[in-house]
Amino acid sequence: MDFLGRARTLVRIVEAGSFSSAARSLGLSLAAISRQIGTLEEELGAKLFVRTTRSLHLTDEGRRFHEHATRLVREADAAMASVRPDRAIGGRVVVSASVALGVLRIVPALPALLEAYPALELEMRLEDREAELVGEGVDIAVRAGMALPDTTNLVALPVATFARVLVASPAYLRRHGTPRTVDSLASHAAVLGLLSSATVHFVEEGETRAVTLAPKLRVATMLGIRAAVEAGVGMAVVPRFVVADALAAGSLRVLLPEATLSPVSAHALYRIENRGSPRIDAIVAHFRATLPTDPAPAAPARGRRRA
Repeated sequence: MDFLGRARTLVRIVEAGSFSSAARSLGLSLAAISRQIGTLEEELGAKLFVRTTRSLHLTDEGRRFHEHATRLVREADAAMASVRPDRAIGGRVVVSASVALGVLRIVPALPALLEAYPALELEMRLEDREAELVGEGVDIAVRAGMALPDTTNLVALPVATFARVLVASPAYLRRHGTPRTVDSLASHAAVLGLLSSATVHFVEEGETRAVTLAPKLRVATMLGIRAAVEAGVGMAVVPRFVVADALAAGSLRVLLPEATLSPVSAHALYRIENRGSPRIDAIVAHFRATLPTDPAPAAPARGRRRA
């Protein structure tokens, strides 16, 4: 491997926070990573890292070299992209997304992305938790309905907006009756996410109404919540795209359609070091083009037709 490749490996180690995380993200062995850094230290005649069993730190020489290496790697990528833009959109990219968003929206649209950029190699990690981008070697995380991280180290770009609906199964409604007002929801069983607030805000006739639902069951995944609601456990507030086919088939019904719920936004997050990366930009642009955006909540009727 040449000097640029070893410099690129050092930059990745700093981004990942450890040799092992960098090795996983690069698809290399820990021994190979260590050899590259050892060779780089011999070339420079300086120790670059201080490693203990619990921590990894750059030395003063390492910090100075890392600054230059970061610029070197970016300039090399930009130089290649300026000659052959298509060559920059390739290689291995790790994408993390929630299970429901990945299964129902992202994965079905991937053939178009991979056909447009055949040099891309994607690793999709579907997980209903907040992935650690640096430590877990994630290049792009797509999340909906989660608070954005309060840090300047990440870029968060909006990629879609999804309408939310309150749904229940016909069997549940036959047993417990159909709620007619927002206030009546408090007496019904609800299915919630593990960390979801039980308080839900509706807008009805221009007035915001808050109601605290009574959780009968909490489920870790959105698809699990849907399954529980279809089984008749209780009602739930979910993004419309998660239940669109169930609504069309009649296995679920929308409750209080005249009361509007605020939509949920989906964002693509990536490390600030990747800002301007052609392959990151291409993938985010693909998500923006293929993830449907529902109409504004002020027009609930159009949102129902859209689904």
